[in-house]
Amino acid sequence: MKKIKAFEKLEFYDDFMFGLVMQDKSLCREVLECLLGIKIRHLEYAEPQKHFKPMYTARGIRLDVYVRDGNTVYDVEIQNRNEHDMGKRTRYYQSMMDADSLLKGHAYSELKKTVIVFLCRFDPFKKGIPWYTVTRICHEDASVNLADAAKDIIFNCTAYEKVVNFEQRALLKFIQTGNVESDLTGRLNDMVEKQKKIEANKKLYFTWSLHDYDVKNEGIRIGRREGRKSGRKEGIKLGEQKGIESNKLENARKLLTMKILTHEQIAEGVGLPLEKIEELALEINTAK
Repeated sequence: MKKIKAFEKLEFYDDFMFGLVMQDKSLCREVLECLLGIKIRHLEYAEPQKHFKPMYTARGIRLDVYVRDGNTVYDVEIQNRNEHDMGKRTRYYQSMMDADSLLKGHAYSELKKTVIVFLCRFDPFKKGIPWYTVTRICHEDASVNLADAAKDIIFNCTAYEKVVNFEQRALLKFIQTGNVESDLTGRLNDMVEKQKKIEANKKLYFTWSLHDYDVKNEGIRIGRREGRKSGRKEGIKLGEQKGIESNKLENARKLLTMKILTHEQIAEGVGLPLEKIEELALEINTAK
């Protein structure tokens, strides 16, 4: 099993810590204002790690930071590894955000303006520029404006030295290297250290990490192995599901024996029904 990064070693750019720090509305607003060069009138709410799961057959997504300023919705994502799927990832995120903001029966004109921000610790397009602002355009006539009110801004933090504005440069450098060179990055770093001292965060991080690892890695690995044995696509799908379920059960047992989380917290962390967790707890107690 892949080793989980120690909670005490988490940096601002780690997904879990990024979500925790950005719960602070003041810091969240300042980060957005610095990155985008705008003034945010009022941050209505900051919702870290928002999870969208539109239907049981669809793929769910978890947004790092999901905030609103009046009629504009911002999604801010930290990306540490290049998965080579930036275009389709932003497309899917956009669809989920639109579905979330438009209630049934409302007109399309009521869709909110959306800005998806990716903070990449790599250059996704290999052009060497600090950021890429992407909107839908007409290839035949660039003056045609679709006016869909959607924008993607993809930052390449590796190119922080090319940024003229000091505050922006310092923030991108902090994300890329962890070095503190401005008042804002200093306060962000202080908040990281503050979050590390909260014991409940450590427990939550452990369950969060186990669940993410199971879904993204272990289930797929076992699924491919089972699929190769059967030589059929059906075998791959079945193996993936078996692998995921097997690891959920294993991690639930580990957490139950540690006795630091409630049954409800374990159920949510590993992605199993509460009834199954209680059944496992009974098995463990009976075996003693």
